[in-house]
Amino acid sequence: MKKIILIFGFLSFLIISCATPYLQSSTNVSKVKKKYDKILIFANSKDKTTRLQFENQMVQDFAAQGIKAFSSMAVIQTNSFSKQLNEKDVEELRAKLVADGYTGVIITNLLSKDQYSDVVSGGTSTAYVPMRYGRFGRYYGAYPVNYWEPDQVQIGTEYTLESCLYDITESDKDNLQWVGRFQVKDPSSLTGSIEKYSKELVDQLLLENIAQ
Repeated sequence: MKKIILIFGFLSFLIISCATPYLQSSTNVSKVKKKYDKILIFANSKDKTTRLQFENQMVQDFAAQGIKAFSSMAVIQTNSFSKQLNEKDVEELRAKLVADGYTGVIITNLLSKDQYSDVVSGGTSTAYVPMRYGRFGRYYGAYPVNYWEPDQVQIGTEYTLESCLYDITESDKDNLQWVGRFQVKDPSSLTGSIEKYSKELVDQLLLENIAQ
């Protein structure tokens, strides 16, 4: 059985926005599915609490699918995988991880943080107002009242993230296996966002790239 390490560049502000899916698109670059039975999860966040919360959520979601996963907190201490390690450091880390039996890396990066404005079209709605008869207050009918609702402009913040899976056993050629693009609008709940992001990512990886 192969083993895999999942390293995530995660963000402390990644949070839930209604019921809209975060995952916008994904591509199985390798065009194959591989079986992995050991996953190391790394969340790239300056906030160690957020990092641990995200990693533990991923561990639980993979475990629910019968796949072993482990938090990276005791394995990789650096808080920033991409910014604090130079090319030599990355290669040394890759070699060490391969020697320890890991074969893959997933890195999630923030691509952009943008302000957006959506125009929600107005319209008409009808309410039926009951009519009273005499002092006994009995309803004997209803007449329609139409209401007009003007257009509304919704303004908020949208975060675009990208998660990439690499096969770290292939050091001398392109080793990108899978890539997914996610968008999060209007942050509100850190816990809810972590749960939702983790579930969508795990589900899509199992669907397209990771065999059980």
